[in-house]
Amino acid sequence: MLFKRLEIFGFKSFAKNVALEFPSAISAIVGPNGSGKSNVADSIRWVLGEQSMKNLRGKKGEDLIFAGTESVPRMGKAMVNLVFENKKNQFGVEFDEVVVGRKVYRDGINEYTINGSSVRLKDIVELLSKVGLGATLHHIIAQGDADRILYASPEERKSMISDALGLRIFEIKKIEAERKIEHTKENIKDVESLQRELAPHLKYLSAQAEKAKSTSDLKKLLDQLSIEFVCRELKTIKQEEDALKEEKTLLFAKIKVYEENLKKSEAAQKTKDGGEDVFSEFKKLNSARDAILEKRRKLDFELARLEVAQGSGSDSEMSVPKAKFKEILLDLVSDLESAARSGSMEAIRNIIFSSTQKIYRILEQINGSREAAKPGNVENLKSAILKLEEEEKNILLSRKAFEEEYRKKNTEAQKEGVLYRERTEELSRANGILNNLNFKEENLKLRKKDLEIDFPNYIKMDPQGNILLPAERDNMRKQIERLKIRLEEAGGVNEGVVQEFEETEKRSAFLGRELEDLKKTSESLFELFIDLDKKIDKDFKGGIAKINSLFGVFFNEIFGGGKAEIKLIEPQKAKKVVDPETGEEEEIEATEGGIDIIVSIPRKRIKSLNMLSGGERALTSIALLFAVSSVNPPPFLVLDETDAALDEANSRRYGSMLKELSKKTQLIVITHNRETMRSADILYGVTMGRDGVSSLLSIKFEEAEDLVKK
Repeated sequence: MLFKRLEIFGFKSFAKNVALEFPSAISAIVGPNGSGKSNVADSIRWVLGEQSMKNLRGKKGEDLIFAGTESVPRMGKAMVNLVFENKKNQFGVEFDEVVVGRKVYRDGINEYTINGSSVRLKDIVELLSKVGLGATLHHIIAQGDADRILYASPEERKSMISDALGLRIFEIKKIEAERKIEHTKENIKDVESLQRELAPHLKYLSAQAEKAKSTSDLKKLLDQLSIEFVCRELKTIKQEEDALKEEKTLLFAKIKVYEENLKKSEAAQKTKDGGEDVFSEFKKLNSARDAILEKRRKLDFELARLEVAQGSGSDSEMSVPKAKFKEILLDLVSDLESAARSGSMEAIRNIIFSSTQKIYRILEQINGSREAAKPGNVENLKSAILKLEEEEKNILLSRKAFEEEYRKKNTEAQKEGVLYRERTEELSRANGILNNLNFKEENLKLRKKDLEIDFPNYIKMDPQGNILLPAERDNMRKQIERLKIRLEEAGGVNEGVVQEFEETEKRSAFLGRELEDLKKTSESLFELFIDLDKKIDKDFKGGIAKINSLFGVFFNEIFGGGKAEIKLIEPQKAKKVVDPETGEEEEIEATEGGIDIIVSIPRKRIKSLNMLSGGERALTSIALLFAVSSVNPPPFLVLDETDAALDEANSRRYGSMLKELSKKTQLIVITHNRETMRSADILYGVTMGRDGVSSLLSIKFEEAEDLVKK
């Protein structure tokens, strides 16, 4: 089944969300009057694009929204969805299901959707036309509207049957083609008018341009040479710029390394620079040692005095032999000669100190001391002297360490100084090369600037061709200058006239091509229009023949005899005719043609459809409707109490016809008739409770029969 499900929410009396499944060929909807069962048909009609509020039994869009009751509040919107199966791609879209929906809000705004996406009503109409659901909604026969086709005008009947035959989509295409043809004709007139206006002006410009042809040829030669020169010069400049850029990139990398190395050398020099601190430390150590030597001299003097005092008894015993005195003096001379030879200040100081001690001892021996010395004092002095010697030794070791460190630092500082000078020279040379490259780069910029000034119209050309050697560049420059001089002597080219002629000629050629395209388009559209018109006419006449045949069969079956047929009325132009009786001239208005219905009921003479009774009109409409639906079955057919005027016998015939028709299309029947209910496969009961809300009960007769059998 194509029509799978109907979803209603907030529409008229259906306040709650209701879904009606249509799995069977015939689905019947029953219920007491006023329960809201006809609202089901209205909801389907509304979703399919019905715009007349009269046909929807309302006055404005707000009337379609549930208005509320004492127990149930009113709704803010109404929404209905029709769910169609599309596994065979009847709709031409890539979805297994197609959901066509419509919403209305209390402010009157309508919204159409296809599978949840907002669309236009036109899109809905075009989509439904592909499956035979036309804009005339011939497939929905509302309550009391069964004989609508009988009272319709011939033109309206033709439109309804055209829709039923699935020709609506071709009618739309035909109208669209006709509209495009008219639009194309207008465009052709506009283009032809422009061509007529352009022709004399183009002729004048052509004469003016011819006069400037020789000068123009000269200018073209200048242009060609200028273009070649600019393109080749640009390529030459670009190549030189690329080479400079590459060279500068490598040089920048070297400079960066040189600068980093220079920073390292500067940092190393600052680290090695500590001479003043070393000399200051030397001065402190020398001062400390001088103080120790002074103390030691005094202690040595005192010790010598005490030792002499301990070992001497009289002045005669204290006298020094001449040999000993000579030995001491020679020893002093040797010390002084050593001091004279020594280049170290420290060695001289040591020798002087030693000589001084020896002189003190000699003086002590010469003078002698009669004072008795205590042994304890001598030991204390010796201990103090040893302590001073140890302190002096430590000072000398510290001084030696500082001297070694100073020599090491001084050596490294000298090396770093040499390295610093070398790195400074490297960086200076690199910067010199960089300055030279910058100069070359500036020279290239000046050459490019010269091109911009001398050849502003060609500067945006792409660099191409062979590079220019200096001699070749000078030669081309001279040729260009000579051509410029010749062009000035010839009076120049009237650029305005030549350019206007070229533009006008291009515009004329464009209009010619445009006119040719428009004519081809017009011919193509006209052929399409003719093809569509032929197809519509052929399919329509073929459909009429089939409908006519089935209409007679159904009519004969319903009425137990009689004849019925539909007749195609050809359109007529307005004309004047003479009445043969009166001889007066009468004017017959033009008619668009349409469909006429002719019936003949058994045992009753009928001259027009107006002579049919209500039941007869209903039966005739049903016969024609079933015939139309049998020729080109729509996806579904909604019949809203079309059987209300039938008696029991005709109701049985009606039920049999429903069974036969259900083989070709899906039927949704709203009825009170028991015979019609018996024909249905599923029965929906619509009830309305005290809350004023319509609700559904459903029965599937196949399941009910199986349940009864069990």
